[in-house]
Amino acid sequence: MRHAFLRATTLALAAGALAAGCKHAAVDAKPATPPVAATSKDAQFKDVIARVARRNVRPVQDGDYPAVESLSEAAAARAPEGVAWMYPWGVTLYGMLRSTDVTGDKDVRQFVIEHDRVAGRYYGWLAGVREKFPEAPELKDFIQKSKIRGLMNLGSLDSCGAMGTQLVEAMLRHPDQVLPEHKQMAERIADWVVNKQDRLPDGTLWRSKSMGGTVWIDDLYMGGVFLTRWYKYTGDRKYLDDAARQVINMAARLQDTDGLWYHGYFEEKKERSPIKWGRANGWAMVAAVETLSVMPEDHPDRARLLDILRRHIEGLKRVQAPSGMWRQVLDNETLWDETSCTAMFTYAIARAVNRGWIDASNMAMARKGFEGISAQVTEDGSVKNTCQGTNIDMTLQYYIDRQRPDNDLHGPGVVLLAGTEILAGPAKGARAASAH
Repeated sequence: MRHAFLRATTLALAAGALAAGCKHAAVDAKPATPPVAATSKDAQFKDVIARVARRNVRPVQDGDYPAVESLSEAAAARAPEGVAWMYPWGVTLYGMLRSTDVTGDKDVRQFVIEHDRVAGRYYGWLAGVREKFPEAPELKDFIQKSKIRGLMNLGSLDSCGAMGTQLVEAMLRHPDQVLPEHKQMAERIADWVVNKQDRLPDGTLWRSKSMGGTVWIDDLYMGGVFLTRWYKYTGDRKYLDDAARQVINMAARLQDTDGLWYHGYFEEKKERSPIKWGRANGWAMVAAVETLSVMPEDHPDRARLLDILRRHIEGLKRVQAPSGMWRQVLDNETLWDETSCTAMFTYAIARAVNRGWIDASNMAMARKGFEGISAQVTEDGSVKNTCQGTNIDMTLQYYIDRQRPDNDLHGPGVVLLAGTEILAGPAKGARAASAH
């Protein structure tokens, strides 16, 4: 993944954020306006969700996992088909799993379960092979050629966080389908996120070797959202506390006084990048609502997270395009409408309405967003106008020049999350609070 995120923390920013927070304190946690009623568009929205989810179902087949006496024997064994391990695929699987809440599509649900079952068996076999031949010179190449090399190698949050989120979500939803290997995989991911990923002295996740040391907003999803699922699975509140502090610490560095976030932050220089990139803002907002969704009412960080989220939503109101979409660079009206950030904002705003964190009238903004998204989905469920993976850059031209390949993998999962949350409604949203 490559969505880099930078920007500096100063006393002036902190003061501005507090001022902005006071300004929006009147947004009560209870909806003051009657919820937006379901409309005839709901059937259209549900159809969009179904098409996108179905398009991402693929044949999955187990491999052969024999006992072997050499790495050459292991390399000759038939590998599984249909499984993959990369962060945008993890978001897609997460969205597919959530989409079944409103579509009831058993084939989509079973696909995710089967994908993870095969990945689990494959992981168990690969781990056994590695343990048996730890010093073999060809071991590195063997693992590198595997279909879950990200999990086997780790090395970054991109290699594990999003896939771990969907895995633990499936474990929570379908405990009867959990394999011992699933628990081993989840524990391996948790160990990386909690103990091995680079952190700053205040605990903030960062990438010490990237561009001289940078804080990436991606990591709020890649690390923080996994922590919320791991908290739900283990019941240990330290993981929730960690997720909350990630949002708070990154907001201090990257959220501007207008509520929007800059793309990234150079820690050593105490400097932000100058661009408010859409998808980076999306990761930040999704992480905030995922954390709030599992947070007890009396948690000491709850008020701060709500303030960060509400200011972010207020900032987005001012830059939503007439199409209902949000742009590649949020505060630049000359740039193109971008689907993945629109989907993440739509999801987060709808979730905030459904949980009563913001006024119910805001659902109109979310529904308008999904109308714009629907126009980007083809008959066969392909998602258009999603920005490709993107690094941190200091120039606007870099963001202008990013490609928008059809059905880029950054699009489908968040589109599914957005439509599902709109259709879930307040009643379902309230019931889901204990689970999500």
